[in-house]
Amino acid sequence: MMVELTMNSRKPYVPLDNRYAERVAVTCQVRYAGEVPTQPHQGEGLTKNISVSGCHVVSDRPVTRGTLLTLTISLPDGLSQLTIKSAHVVWVSGCQFSVRYMDLSQDHRKRLQSFIWKSISHKTVSDQRTRFRLM
Repeated sequence: MMVELTMNSRKPYVPLDNRYAERVAVTCQVRYAGEVPTQPHQGEGLTKNISVSGCHVVSDRPVTRGTLLTLTISLPDGLSQLTIKSAHVVWVSGCQFSVRYMDLSQDHRKRLQSFIWKSISHKTVSDQRTRFRLM
């Protein structure tokens, strides 16, 4: 049983989720490719949100949970496309899926972090979850 706490006109409290990095709602073009023994996974889509640890993609074709994909993301930062070679599909719903980056280089991590910091605004960050994790 989840208890919902409210104060004034604020939205209900939502417990801390398992993400370790803040995701921002940014739309970027993305291409993906991967292979499962029964079928290849190739398609295009748009990011719904992105972070230094993963992203959520709305695509033109479904993928299989557990698949390892190569993503090519067109960040609107004026630089070349970002290629992430090991993105593990951790969640799927129809033609939407989320991936966790398994092996992100320091350069890619710095570029993504810089892009995310420049993109953060009240509109790009959900106010329905806790921002910080105390460890």
